[in-house]
Amino acid sequence: MLGAAIAVFAMWAFDKPEMAAAALPIIKKENHPTNYFGQPVAGGIHLTGTCGELRPNHFHAGLDIDGVTGNAVFAAADGYVETIKVQASGYGNVLYIKHPNGYTTLYAHLDRFASDIQEFVKNSQYEHERFEVELKPPDGLFKVRKGQQIGYLGNTGSSGGPHLHFEIRSPAGKAVNPLLCGIPVLDNIAPDIRDMKVYFLNDRREVLGSKAFSLKKDKKGNIGLEGDTVRIGGSRIGFGVKTYDRSNTRRNDNGVYSVALFTNDQLAFQWTADEFDFDDSRYLNAHIDYPVRQRYGAWFHRCFTLPGDFLGNYTRTETMGAISLDANKPTKITLKISDAAGNTRKLNFWALRDESAMETFLSTPYQFELPFDAESHVDLDGFSTAFPKGTFYETVQLQYMVSHDSSSDIFSPMHHLHDDWTPVHKSFDLKIMPTHLPAALRSKAVIANCNDGRPDNCGGTWQGEFLSTRTRSFGDYCIMADTIPPRITPLVFAADMRKKTTMAFRVLDNFAVTGTANNFTYRGTIDGQWVLFEFDKKRNRLTYEFDQRVGKGEHRVRITAKDDRGNEGVFEGKFLK
Repeated sequence: MLGAAIAVFAMWAFDKPEMAAAALPIIKKENHPTNYFGQPVAGGIHLTGTCGELRPNHFHAGLDIDGVTGNAVFAAADGYVETIKVQASGYGNVLYIKHPNGYTTLYAHLDRFASDIQEFVKNSQYEHERFEVELKPPDGLFKVRKGQQIGYLGNTGSSGGPHLHFEIRSPAGKAVNPLLCGIPVLDNIAPDIRDMKVYFLNDRREVLGSKAFSLKKDKKGNIGLEGDTVRIGGSRIGFGVKTYDRSNTRRNDNGVYSVALFTNDQLAFQWTADEFDFDDSRYLNAHIDYPVRQRYGAWFHRCFTLPGDFLGNYTRTETMGAISLDANKPTKITLKISDAAGNTRKLNFWALRDESAMETFLSTPYQFELPFDAESHVDLDGFSTAFPKGTFYETVQLQYMVSHDSSSDIFSPMHHLHDDWTPVHKSFDLKIMPTHLPAALRSKAVIANCNDGRPDNCGGTWQGEFLSTRTRSFGDYCIMADTIPPRITPLVFAADMRKKTTMAFRVLDNFAVTGTANNFTYRGTIDGQWVLFEFDKKRNRLTYEFDQRVGKGEHRVRITAKDDRGNEGVFEGKFLK
């Protein structure tokens, strides 16, 4: 509850699927093909992730379909393989299929490809002597028919478990919600509203502060509000909602399709997961309550837009979700949450401005004001930053301080740049001058982000006496030196490998990398010839699967791994096969 200042009256309503469009018909569906694409797996589709679901720094661009490693994956329509990628992280093993109607389907985290595609990929990896490849086969080399097997479901890349990530992309290159294209998923369960917040806004829709807005569950499990009329100590407010969807076949929490807010039955705000522009996906950090996500791990949809949020998934309204409360005349509030199947939850209540308990918010002391709609610079002795226009979603009152760390591996003051609860949309320039860096370590110097105890290497290039990089987050920055090579440890390796089908090693570096820093590179050879060591970044594991390239007898394996600053680790060993 909002303390003594708030009392609530509410009505909770559930629209059955066939009735979902009868009231407040606000869901917008584009004219995407609905009978063209088939399902990419056999049997019923069980979702563990939906299109538009809230994810770190992005909206989920497709469907996550549950399955078992090795299950067959099929082409959703006729076409040809346009692109093949193999990545240590991200989508892992992924296929892009181009279709005659101009759309493209994507199949990610595959364990492996169909045999002809797999052979083509492996030959290309050996030709270029690299594991990660992006290939563009000649048009027509791999023609596919609807329902033809193209690969096997897996857990490669940044996947958190075996599943197929499936996308449909429009001719314009946008991610289209596959549930709007006829992909069959059994769902007659309405979304669930778990929690709400109220936000106090200025006249530019910037957040001054927020409070919890408690919900109550009755004996039947329905969630609503209790009391008479909501009395809120603010003249201009917005709401946020924590909400999830479920399908009939899985109990996991999935993302919803639409969040809409009405004031006095007029649409004030609507976000819809119909399609996404990949260039805009990072606006998720403006759409959600980013500080709450960073501090507590909770995902709240804002039901209003910050002034620097230019995501294309909003319906343009006069107020964009900002609500002006009257002290005498209640405002009717209707919150409507929908899934792609048309199941809907609605919450209705009335709100009044409480003149007797108006909230006040004191500004925390700050050193610089950074507008969201203009470039800004901070230039200090030994430290500078440059923020391009559009770096922030609302004006940032930047807090900066400097401290000195006597640690032997830190070669500058520690520059405390605001906090990691404030989202940053665009990369910005960061420059630091060292104070006591030995000349011998100049080539090993990096700008390090020390937010979470273990420093991250943000890279760095010298610009006169300053070390410079680009980064995309606030935090604690200093200059450190990286002189330690990656460590290569055998996992599956012995002098006698005659009964083994693979050999495996773990590669660990002392710094994680972000900013402009590069991940370590590696190379594996047997008897001086390059061989394909596949890299699983989740486990930092290199694996070579023995094939005809290694015959019987004694062999020598050599693996090198070089980090961002040129430090090289080496493993060498002999084995019998």
